[in-house]
Amino acid sequence: MGIKKDWQAEKKSLRELHNELTGSSHELSHGVWPFSFTHEHLLNNPKMEKFLSKFNDACEKKEKAEDQLLLELWNFLPNDSPLKEMGAEKFYSFWSRLNRDPYQLAVVDPEMKIIHSMILADQFSGDGFNPKSERFQIYKNHVNWIMSAPDQNYLERWSKDFIKCKNKAKKPDQGLLKIISTFQSISISWDGFTLDDCPDSKNIMKEILHNQSDDFQKSVDFNSKIDWDKKIMIASKFVPIIC
Repeated sequence: MGIKKDWQAEKKSLRELHNELTGSSHELSHGVWPFSFTHEHLLNNPKMEKFLSKFNDACEKKEKAEDQLLLELWNFLPNDSPLKEMGAEKFYSFWSRLNRDPYQLAVVDPEMKIIHSMILADQFSGDGFNPKSERFQIYKNHVNWIMSAPDQNYLERWSKDFIKCKNKAKKPDQGLLKIISTFQSISISWDGFTLDDCPDSKNIMKEILHNQSDDFQKSVDFNSKIDWDKKIMIASKFVPIIC
Protein backbone atom coordinates (compact mmCIF):
# COMPACT_ATOMS: atom_id res chain seq x y z
CA MET A 1 0.00 0.00 0.00
CA GLY A 2 1.49 3.32 -1.09
CA ILE A 3 1.96 6.54 0.85
CA LYS A 4 -1.28 8.47 1.18
CA LYS A 5 -0.90 12.17 0.37
CA ASP A 6 -4.29 13.64 1.30
CA TRP A 7 -7.88 12.93 2.38
CA GLN A 8 -9.64 14.41 -0.62
CA ALA A 9 -11.40 11.20 -1.66
CA GLU A 10 -12.61 10.56 1.89
CA LYS A 11 -13.87 14.13 2.25
CA LYS A 12 -15.77 13.88 -1.01
CA SER A 13 -17.40 10.66 0.11
CA LEU A 14 -18.43 12.19 3.43
CA ARG A 15 -19.86 15.25 1.67
CA GLU A 16 -21.91 13.02 -0.60
CA LEU A 17 -23.18 11.10 2.42
CA HIS A 18 -24.08 14.37 4.15
CA ASN A 19 -26.01 15.52 1.09
CA GLU A 20 -27.82 12.20 0.86
CA LEU A 21 -28.82 12.20 4.52
CA THR A 22 -29.81 15.85 4.75
CA GLY A 23 -31.10 16.43 1.24
CA SER A 24 -28.94 19.53 1.11
CA SER A 25 -25.99 20.32 -1.11
CA HIS A 26 -24.91 23.16 1.16
CA GLU A 27 -21.56 22.53 2.81
CA LEU A 28 -20.52 23.91 6.16
CA SER A 29 -17.07 25.38 6.67
CA HIS A 30 -14.88 22.29 6.51
CA GLY A 31 -17.48 20.28 8.41
CA VAL A 32 -17.24 22.59 11.42
CA TRP A 33 -20.11 24.66 12.79
CA PRO A 34 -19.84 25.41 16.54
CA PHE A 35 -22.75 27.84 16.74
CA SER A 36 -26.31 27.23 17.95
CA PHE A 37 -27.87 28.84 14.86
CA THR A 38 -27.79 27.81 11.22
CA HIS A 39 -25.20 28.78 8.65
CA GLU A 40 -27.87 30.70 6.74
CA HIS A 41 -28.34 32.98 9.74
CA LEU A 42 -24.92 34.49 9.07
CA LEU A 43 -24.95 33.98 5.33
CA ASN A 44 -28.04 36.17 4.97
CA ASN A 45 -26.53 38.98 7.04
CA PRO A 46 -24.30 41.27 4.90
CA LYS A 47 -22.53 42.47 8.06
CA MET A 48 -21.22 38.96 8.63
CA GLU A 49 -19.59 38.48 5.24
CA LYS A 50 -16.12 39.38 6.52
CA PHE A 51 -16.57 37.26 9.64
CA LEU A 52 -17.60 34.22 7.57
CA SER A 53 -14.56 34.65 5.35
CA LYS A 54 -12.22 34.78 8.34
CA PHE A 55 -14.04 31.90 10.02
CA ASN A 56 -13.61 29.80 6.90
CA ASP A 57 -9.88 30.57 6.91
CA ALA A 58 -9.68 29.57 10.59
CA CYS A 59 -11.49 26.30 9.83
CA GLU A 60 -9.11 25.60 6.97
CA LYS A 61 -6.10 26.15 9.24
CA LYS A 62 -7.55 23.82 11.88
CA GLU A 63 -8.43 21.18 9.31
CA LYS A 64 -4.96 21.29 7.77
CA ALA A 65 -3.29 20.66 11.14
CA GLU A 66 -5.62 17.78 12.01
CA ASP A 67 -5.46 16.17 8.59
CA GLN A 68 -1.67 16.25 8.57
CA LEU A 69 -1.42 14.48 11.92
CA LEU A 70 -4.01 11.91 10.88
CA LEU A 71 -2.17 11.39 7.60
CA GLU A 72 1.09 10.73 9.43
CA LEU A 73 -0.65 8.13 11.56
CA TRP A 74 -2.29 6.42 8.58
CA ASN A 75 1.00 6.18 6.69
CA PHE A 76 2.79 4.84 9.76
CA LEU A 77 0.27 2.07 10.44
CA PRO A 78 1.35 -1.43 9.31
CA ASN A 79 -0.85 -2.81 6.55
CA ASP A 80 -2.13 -5.64 8.74
CA SER A 81 -3.20 -3.29 11.52
CA PRO A 82 -6.96 -3.42 12.23
CA LEU A 83 -7.01 0.36 11.83
CA LYS A 84 -5.49 0.10 8.36
CA GLU A 85 -7.66 -2.83 7.37
CA MET A 86 -10.83 -0.86 8.09
CA GLY A 87 -10.04 1.31 5.07
CA ALA A 88 -9.14 4.97 4.72
CA GLU A 89 -12.71 6.24 4.43
CA LYS A 90 -13.94 4.65 7.62
CA PHE A 91 -10.71 5.49 9.43
CA TYR A 92 -11.05 9.16 8.49
CA SER A 93 -14.71 9.35 9.44
CA PHE A 94 -13.99 7.81 12.85
CA TRP A 95 -11.01 9.93 13.88
CA SER A 96 -11.28 13.20 11.99
CA ARG A 97 -12.76 16.45 13.40
CA LEU A 98 -16.23 15.23 12.46
CA ASN A 99 -16.21 12.68 15.25
CA ARG A 100 -14.08 14.05 18.04
CA ASP A 101 -13.87 16.64 20.80
CA PRO A 102 -10.87 18.95 20.22
CA TYR A 103 -10.65 19.50 23.98
CA GLN A 104 -9.80 15.83 24.52
CA LEU A 105 -7.08 15.95 21.89
CA ALA A 106 -5.57 19.08 23.45
CA VAL A 107 -5.39 17.31 26.82
CA VAL A 108 -3.07 14.58 25.53
CA ASP A 109 -1.27 16.40 22.73
CA PRO A 110 -1.20 20.20 23.16
CA GLU A 111 1.36 20.65 20.40
CA MET A 112 -0.36 18.21 18.02
CA LYS A 113 2.83 16.30 17.36
CA ILE A 114 2.10 12.81 18.73
CA ILE A 115 0.81 10.78 15.81
CA HIS A 116 -1.20 8.33 17.93
CA SER A 117 -2.85 11.08 19.96
CA MET A 118 -5.82 11.12 17.59
CA ILE A 119 -6.83 7.64 18.72
CA LEU A 120 -5.41 7.82 22.25
CA ALA A 121 -7.35 10.96 23.18
CA ASP A 122 -10.39 8.84 24.03
CA GLN A 123 -8.26 6.54 26.16
CA PHE A 124 -7.20 9.32 28.52
CA SER A 125 -10.16 11.69 28.31
CA GLY A 126 -12.60 12.23 31.14
CA ASP A 127 -15.44 10.45 29.34
CA GLY A 128 -13.40 7.82 27.56
CA PHE A 129 -14.72 5.51 24.88
CA ASN A 130 -18.31 4.48 24.61
CA PRO A 131 -17.86 0.71 25.15
CA LYS A 132 -20.82 0.01 22.86
CA SER A 133 -19.48 2.06 19.96
CA GLU A 134 -17.95 0.58 16.85
CA ARG A 135 -15.00 2.91 17.29
CA PHE A 136 -14.22 1.34 20.67
CA GLN A 137 -14.38 -2.16 19.20
CA ILE A 138 -11.94 -1.24 16.46
CA TYR A 139 -9.63 0.41 18.97
CA LYS A 140 -9.84 -2.69 21.17
CA ASN A 141 -8.99 -4.91 18.20
CA HIS A 142 -6.04 -2.68 17.41
CA VAL A 143 -4.71 -2.89 20.97
CA ASN A 144 -5.08 -6.68 20.96
CA TRP A 145 -3.19 -6.76 17.67
CA ILE A 146 -0.42 -4.63 19.20
CA MET A 147 -0.16 -6.95 22.19
CA SER A 148 0.55 -9.83 19.83
CA ALA A 149 3.67 -7.82 18.86
CA PRO A 150 3.58 -8.47 15.10
CA ASP A 151 5.69 -5.40 14.38
CA GLN A 152 8.37 -4.39 16.89
CA ASN A 153 9.02 -1.03 15.28
CA TYR A 154 5.36 -0.12 15.50
CA LEU A 155 5.07 -1.47 19.05
CA GLU A 156 7.93 0.78 20.18
CA ARG A 157 6.36 3.88 18.63
CA TRP A 158 2.93 3.06 20.04
CA SER A 159 4.40 2.56 23.52
CA LYS A 160 6.28 5.87 23.40
CA ASP A 161 3.20 7.75 22.20
CA PHE A 162 1.01 6.03 24.78
CA ILE A 163 3.33 7.16 27.59
CA LYS A 164 3.57 10.69 26.18
CA CYS A 165 -0.21 11.05 26.02
CA LYS A 166 -0.64 9.56 29.47
CA ASN A 167 1.87 11.99 30.97
CA LYS A 168 0.32 14.97 29.19
CA ALA A 169 -3.11 13.98 30.49
CA LYS A 170 -1.78 13.98 34.05
CA LYS A 171 -0.64 17.58 33.71
CA PRO A 172 -2.49 19.22 30.81
CA ASP A 173 -1.90 22.74 29.53
CA GLN A 174 -4.56 24.59 31.52
CA GLY A 175 -4.13 27.82 29.59
CA LEU A 176 -4.70 26.09 26.26
CA LEU A 177 -7.70 24.18 27.58
CA LYS A 178 -9.19 27.38 28.98
CA ILE A 179 -8.97 29.07 25.59
CA ILE A 180 -10.59 26.09 23.86
CA SER A 181 -13.41 25.76 26.39
CA THR A 182 -14.03 29.52 26.35
CA PHE A 183 -14.25 29.47 22.55
CA GLN A 184 -16.78 26.65 22.76
CA SER A 185 -18.81 28.45 25.42
CA ILE A 186 -18.91 31.77 23.56
CA SER A 187 -19.76 30.02 20.30
CA ILE A 188 -22.81 28.35 21.83
CA SER A 189 -24.09 31.52 23.52
CA TRP A 190 -23.43 33.88 20.58
CA ASP A 191 -26.63 34.96 18.81
CA GLY A 192 -24.89 35.80 15.53
CA PHE A 193 -26.42 39.26 15.15
CA THR A 194 -23.38 41.40 16.03
CA LEU A 195 -19.64 40.90 16.32
CA ASP A 196 -19.49 42.43 19.80
CA ASP A 197 -19.57 39.03 21.46
CA CYS A 198 -18.43 36.71 18.67
CA PRO A 199 -15.84 34.02 19.54
CA ASP A 200 -12.73 35.75 18.23
CA SER A 201 -9.41 35.99 20.08
CA LYS A 202 -10.21 39.42 21.51
CA ASN A 203 -13.48 38.32 23.10
CA ILE A 204 -11.97 35.07 24.32
CA MET A 205 -9.27 37.01 26.15
CA LYS A 206 -11.86 39.39 27.59
CA GLU A 207 -13.96 36.50 28.86
CA ILE A 208 -11.01 34.69 30.42
CA LEU A 209 -9.69 37.80 32.16
CA HIS A 210 -13.16 38.59 33.46
CA ASN A 211 -13.78 35.16 34.95
CA GLN A 212 -10.35 33.92 35.96
CA SER A 213 -9.65 33.05 39.57
CA ASP A 214 -6.40 33.58 41.46
CA ASP A 215 -5.69 29.85 41.31
CA PHE A 216 -6.18 29.80 37.55
CA GLN A 217 -3.96 32.84 37.12
CA LYS A 218 -1.16 31.02 38.94
CA SER A 219 -1.57 27.92 36.77
CA VAL A 220 -1.26 29.57 33.36
CA ASP A 221 1.35 31.61 31.59
CA PHE A 222 -0.39 34.67 30.15
CA ASN A 223 2.16 37.14 31.47
CA SER A 224 2.56 39.04 28.23
CA LYS A 225 0.93 39.62 24.87
CA ILE A 226 3.57 37.35 23.35
CA ASP A 227 2.54 34.52 25.68
CA TRP A 228 -1.11 35.06 24.81
CA ASP A 229 -0.54 35.26 21.05
CA LYS A 230 1.52 32.09 21.14
CA LYS A 231 -1.15 30.21 23.07
CA ILE A 232 -3.92 31.47 20.78
CA MET A 233 -2.01 30.27 17.72
CA ILE A 234 -1.69 26.82 19.27
CA ALA A 235 -5.38 26.78 20.22
CA SER A 236 -6.33 27.67 16.64
CA LYS A 237 -5.13 24.20 15.62
CA PHE A 238 -7.89 22.72 17.76
CA VAL A 239 -10.77 25.17 17.32
CA PRO A 240 -11.39 27.74 14.54
CA ILE A 241 -10.42 30.92 16.37
CA ILE A 242 -10.25 34.11 14.36
CA CYS A 243 -6.95 35.64 15.43
